[in-house]
Amino acid sequence: MPWRRARAWPPLPLSWAACHPRWRGPRNSAPRGAYKEFTRGPASARLRHNHPGASVMRRRTLPALGITLGAFPALAQEVVSRPIRMVVPFAQGGTTDLLARLIAERSQAEFGQPMVVDIRPGASGTIGAAQVAQSRGDGTTLLMGAPPTHATARALFPNLPYDPVRDFAPVALVATLPNLVAVNNAVPVRSIAELIAWSKAHPGTINYGSAGNGATTHLSGELLKLMTGADVTHIPYRGSGAALIDLLGGQIQLMFENLPSIIDHVREGRLRGLAVTSPRRSPSAPEIPTVAETVPGYEALSWFGIFAPAGTPAPLVLRLHQGIRRIMADPAVRARFVELGAERADGPPGELAELVRADAERWGRVIREARITIQ
Repeated sequence: MPWRRARAWPPLPLSWAACHPRWRGPRNSAPRGAYKEFTRGPASARLRHNHPGASVMRRRTLPALGITLGAFPALAQEVVSRPIRMVVPFAQGGTTDLLARLIAERSQAEFGQPMVVDIRPGASGTIGAAQVAQSRGDGTTLLMGAPPTHATARALFPNLPYDPVRDFAPVALVATLPNLVAVNNAVPVRSIAELIAWSKAHPGTINYGSAGNGATTHLSGELLKLMTGADVTHIPYRGSGAALIDLLGGQIQLMFENLPSIIDHVREGRLRGLAVTSPRRSPSAPEIPTVAETVPGYEALSWFGIFAPAGTPAPLVLRLHQGIRRIMADPAVRARFVELGAERADGPPGELAELVRADAERWGRVIREARITIQ
């Protein structure tokens, strides 16, 4: 019996009918000719009216197609099936490295895959950041970013090989923390006020080290100079670890270092802590005053966030974000954050994106006013 069109159309599933190019009608029906067009081709024989069970198959096959198409977004939520590489763009042993390893240690339990911390320092973190920006957005490569890689890089590097906004997908803001202003014990000052006065009375005698040009450990010192006229000279290092060794040895006199990296040296008497750079005293070191108590309006916070390459599917970004939040909610991780003096952050990816924008504007102004350039 030759094929002929049925008089009554069975409803097509929304997932197919709504996207048909010729359809402009209600959602629960299909355009004239659409069913014939859908059954055209080798598979059409199975849907012809003279085929056994055709009416039953019409009712079941098309809704089944809608179910199948609707299942694809769920597949994208699965974590990648290969080990994850977390690029740390600063030297080993710094705060960025410490935080990355806290998360990596629990990656296997959360994502079903190990996370390898890959140290790629250089050029104020931009070398490692560029590698991640050029990677595939499949969830296997992540970056533990910080202000030097995203907030200050554009102002410092005219030929930056990546765009801090367009080339990354924010995943999670991990932590914010203050820097601690600390001096070698040989420097005869015990407060920010005394440091400012001593530097002015003895110009050229106070050198401060940082993790590199454009790091908050650098810009914290430049901000103090702009606001108070303190006479301190910047000495950039390739990472905080090397600068800290020289501070302990007396080769430099001052640092504005991330609190977790330096607080133990202060508590054990090897260095003298003067103030923290946050607007409020740190809960982990409430005995140490803020710079703002002496210099109103002063504030310099460091932050650490995880980024994926641009193009990473949104469901995968969400899955990574949720997994990292669960890791950070672990009581052992929370306790370690308190020990380090870091303030845990667990806001949405958009919070990290907004922080990048705001810090780029604020630190960009400091860089221009202080006329900071990369040699």
